[in-house]
Amino acid sequence: MKNKGMLSVTAFSLLLVVMSACSTSRVANPDGGKNVKISGTWTVQDIDFEGITGKVKVSVFDDAPYTCFIGSQWNLIASGNGSYTLPSGQDCNAGERTIFWGVQTENGVPTFMFKKMPGGVKPAKITDGYKLTVKSVTANSLVLQDDINFEGKTVYINYHLTK
Repeated sequence: MKNKGMLSVTAFSLLLVVMSACSTSRVANPDGGKNVKISGTWTVQDIDFEGITGKVKVSVFDDAPYTCFIGSQWNLIASGNGSYTLPSGQDCNAGERTIFWGVQTENGVPTFMFKKMPGGVKPAKITDGYKLTVKSVTANSLVLQDDINFEGKTVYINYHLTK
């Protein structure tokens, strides 16, 4: 009987550790609204910049020029698995990229994070990833902001997505 109780406590403790290690697929709206589920299929409708004027050439996510991401489709499964697919275009390497994603709050700010998962590598084996601030979110729209170093200064890229 003693072992059965200890097993239950151990199993419960393990469950708590697993649950706390998982990130959520829901995010608190930065504008103070209710939590919004961001899992699902999203399409990048537009990308704009803050801190840069004129035409710029910027590659993002160590992948392709930012223009290749306009029209890209992001499939975010609630389990944390997912992918993004770049459309065909000039200088674009079209196709699907597998990712592992999540949303966490850092210093009170919701942050969308993802790692690219090449060749079926497990997420724990990948140390590099990307963090984007969730600027706004509703059931059908999402704005993510990335800060990058451009010509020696910090500038911001805003990704506007819709479901």
